[in-house]
Amino acid sequence: MLLAGAVILLIGSVGAFLGFRKREAPIAVQMDKVVRRDITEMVVSNGRIQPVLQVVINPEVSGEIIELPVKEGQFVKKGDLLVRIKPDNYIAQRNSAEANHKSALAGVSLAKANREKARLEYQRFDELYRTKLISDSQYLEAKTLLDVAEATYQSSTHQCEQAKASMARAEDDLSKTTITAPIDGTVTKLRSQQGERVVGTAMMAALS
Repeated sequence: MLLAGAVILLIGSVGAFLGFRKREAPIAVQMDKVVRRDITEMVVSNGRIQPVLQVVINPEVSGEIIELPVKEGQFVKKGDLLVRIKPDNYIAQRNSAEANHKSALAGVSLAKANREKARLEYQRFDELYRTKLISDSQYLEAKTLLDVAEATYQSSTHQCEQAKASMARAEDDLSKTTITAPIDGTVTKLRSQQGERVVGTAMMAALS
């Protein structure tokens, strides 16, 4: 009787276990055709973004920054103003160089006129000398005056060329007081602030 009760209990436990399994939710299975495809995997890592093109802006002339209308992270277009350096000294230098050039041009004109006068005088003395109407010393004096006039003209011409080069250099320096963006890009770093004095060729900003 005791054995029969144990068998009944065992059978009842197995039945209860099977009944519990029947009540579990079914597992959904997704099926698809086997094909070859790319697998995209997200990877998180540290690194730096390098620009395709980076331009370092260096002021080529010294002076006080009076305008700096950009800031770090700002996008600018080619030709936009980046910085303006106080131009007063460079305007004065340009004006002085221009005046020197005009003076040199006047000097060339005067030397040319004197050379022509000396040339005509020498031709007259040369004809007189050939007919023995003047002395050797008078002839040599006329020849010397012509040589001096020619040398003066050549010297004034060289001075005029130097004055012209100085004026061009002064114009170039004045133009460099205004710096504009050479490309479309983003200002990544500023190394100077408005009101500061910069030295020519010192790095100011990076544009990428």
